[in-house]
Amino acid sequence: MQTKTDPRVLRTHKLITDAFIILSQSKSFSDISVKDITEKAMINRATFYNHFLDKYDLLEKVVEEKLSLNLGCDKQKSLLTLEQTIKEIFLSLTRFETSLQAHSANQEENETIDSIIRIELVNIFSKKLTQTNPSIESRLLEKFAKWLTATVRGMSHDWAESDHSERPEEYIAPLLPFVMCGIKTL
Repeated sequence: MQTKTDPRVLRTHKLITDAFIILSQSKSFSDISVKDITEKAMINRATFYNHFLDKYDLLEKVVEEKLSLNLGCDKQKSLLTLEQTIKEIFLSLTRFETSLQAHSANQEENETIDSIIRIELVNIFSKKLTQTNPSIESRLLEKFAKWLTATVRGMSHDWAESDHSERPEEYIAPLLPFVMCGIKTL
């Protein structure tokens, strides 16, 4: 039997994450304290620590949630081809990076966010590559998933740093055949 999460726990979790997001729009990550978050969410520190280990854990969870929303439903993703998955992930990353640009992050925060994204993408690509190439050794697929992650991240960074004269769809269209050419060697 599956247990339901208490709605009060969900509500408190949302209060904390919303408070953090609001604070991060006016302060840098290093300037935000747990005290600031708890005051904004109108909860006590013990309640915060019941939900998160520290503000870094909170940052990680917020980024994972935002990234998951941008990447969409996993069930839908399993029906996509590898090429469609790469394109959708690229488009999701550009949306995610556009939403992050409004928030000026410091180096430490950027590194944490980048690490979370890398881990998430390696997991997604590993699953997809295993699904499409079940006969290939898992260690090789893991390396390939890391290569794909670096490739797609690099393209999304390049697009984000561009003048946005072309839409993300236009940016990736001519590059996707080259990425797929590398994949076909599997």
